[in-house]
Amino acid sequence: CMSAPDTPATMRGEIAANARLAWPLAPANVLQMLVHAIDVMFVARLGQEALAASSLAVALFALINYGCTGLTGAVAPLIAAERGRKANAVREIRRSVRMALWLAVLCRPAGIGLCMAGERLMRATGQDPVLAARAGEFLVVLAVSLTPMLVGNVLRTFVSAMGRPVFATAITALAILVNGLGNWLFVFGNLGAPPLGLIGSAISTIITAVLVVAAYAVAISRDRRLRRYHVFGRLWRPEWTRLRQMVAIGMPIGLTVVAEA
Repeated sequence: CMSAPDTPATMRGEIAANARLAWPLAPANVLQMLVHAIDVMFVARLGQEALAASSLAVALFALINYGCTGLTGAVAPLIAAERGRKANAVREIRRSVRMALWLAVLCRPAGIGLCMAGERLMRATGQDPVLAARAGEFLVVLAVSLTPMLVGNVLRTFVSAMGRPVFATAITALAILVNGLGNWLFVFGNLGAPPLGLIGSAISTIITAVLVVAAYAVAISRDRRLRRYHVFGRLWRPEWTRLRQMVAIGMPIGLTVVAEA
């Protein structure tokens, strides 16, 4: 039984621990919104039709991404439970992260299928056929970024849960620079790059998502606390019980997030 004098100290410790984790994540979330705002800034210069088409495509893509992120995000409570259960939970945490990475890949067929059907879905909801066609083309290319985005989110969750949330802030800031440069190159064709217009913005998003995954991989491999978990080791080994547990936790989260969106 905890004595009364210990309770305030414990409460202060919990608040301090939460604050240490939260302060880097708050600006990281703001920066994440800026990554998407960069796309709008560049696409808007292509005209109203391009901006409307990209908005339609991104609205549908966001629903797909939110649902899959909610599913793979179940790794967070599993890591927290494993860390709370024992001080040294390397194997259990590695298994949870591995199965979350599996889920990120397993979401790909359904996600890409919905993106491929984007134009038909938009026409079915009464959207302008010209805008639906442009949005559908944009969505097909954008679909390639889904898996690296989900993998990046899993790695972001891992580093944050392990007490390194500052990596999320730094990498998201890097993503803003990469996405801005990619849009500048491929939307308008600067420095000899082909002027791809709306599709160029989707290509920039793909490049940014892949580089974010690479940045997390480098950060994890260089950090002494994180690399001991070897989260990229034996990726081919299934943990079916852990995978089912993650789906059971993540499915309601994903459906709730989609419903809210």
